[in-house]
Amino acid sequence: MAETMEKWDVKVLGGLGAGLLALAGIFLWRDLRLDKEVLLVLAATGVLVLAFFELPGPWRLAAPVAVLSLSGLGGLWYAATRHPLLLVGLALMFAASVVALVRAPRHDVLPPDLARHRLVWYGLTCATIAASWAFYFHFLTLGVAEDHVARRLVLTLGWLVVGVVMVLWGRQRGALFVRDAGFCFVAIAVGKALGYDTVNLDGTLRVAGLAAAGLLMLGGAALTSRSTSASTRST
Repeated sequence: MAETMEKWDVKVLGGLGAGLLALAGIFLWRDLRLDKEVLLVLAATGVLVLAFFELPGPWRLAAPVAVLSLSGLGGLWYAATRHPLLLVGLALMFAASVVALVRAPRHDVLPPDLARHRLVWYGLTCATIAASWAFYFHFLTLGVAEDHVARRLVLTLGWLVVGVVMVLWGRQRGALFVRDAGFCFVAIAVGKALGYDTVNLDGTLRVAGLAAAGLLMLGGAALTSRSTSASTRST
């Protein structure tokens, strides 16, 4: 009975305390009249700090899950509003994804850590795609390369190079989650090439972009085949 009452007291006091803190935060936000985009910056800062800590049990997935979800949300938010303050949040999310990757165990990945590794690599992929697109749009499309249509190949080829390298590296190390993350880059690069570049580019640029993308993928296929053959002979 006493133990039950103690748990109830903790829940009541903790719940009321958290509610009052949340209410104080809401009123502080209203008084300071901050832009709502600051929310992403604050959340990303919290995730970045969280990524430095090794939490016990299922809580170790908190940082990778937060990176994956907030990176996707931040990318969509920027696509909808183009607010420059969101670039800060996306940059912090990318930094958090790198920290989460560095903090993850690197050797002898056991089954309990597989989910964490998948989430870490998927979070890094999502954060990289979202941040690179947002910065590309802000600094190139709206900035220094506004009148140069060749800029449209930057993301396509950049994502494709990263994806092919990750696929090769993941296969070499036997890390399927790295390979899968690499294929995410490849998929979005190919989708952009077919759905956007072929429509918005013409002439030599369109041909050169498609040819470069094709050569990159053929090169990746050749290297994959060679490494597979070498590993087969060694066994």
